[in-house]
Amino acid sequence: MEIARTFTFDAAHHLIHHDGKCRRLHGHGYRLELVFSGQPRLPAPDEPQSGFLVDFGIIDRLVRLELIQKKLDHYLLNETLPELPYHSTEYVAAWIVGWCMTHLDGRTELGTTRIARARLWESERAWAEATREDAIGLGFASP
Repeated sequence: MEIARTFTFDAAHHLIHHDGKCRRLHGHGYRLELVFSGQPRLPAPDEPQSGFLVDFGIIDRLVRLELIQKKLDHYLLNETLPELPYHSTEYVAAWIVGWCMTHLDGRTELGTTRIARARLWESERAWAEATREDAIGLGFASP
């Protein structure tokens, strides 16, 4: 089963190898959709965190405080994500999945729920999607 939570943030970047206007410093109003997978826990009257994969509020708090506010929102991605070989939407999406694999998978608050994929919109008409396999293949996480 899958659930998703959407976030927004503003950030700047420049694509140093691009032969067009995106080579220059510019910004985007990004929209990020994180999809998590797992199995819901059976409802139990004495356990308020049962009956679903994980409380959306927990995902919201962790991602907002630990990822978006510290690495993405109102930052120059070329500076805050120096480990990326390129700061395209594709690479940023894969890096975000790797960050979630490293920082969220296995956390007590999330139980057995794990990141499945991220879809990152850089505009209303353009997005990139990355999976766990993409993050591993690009070296942003371990299997």
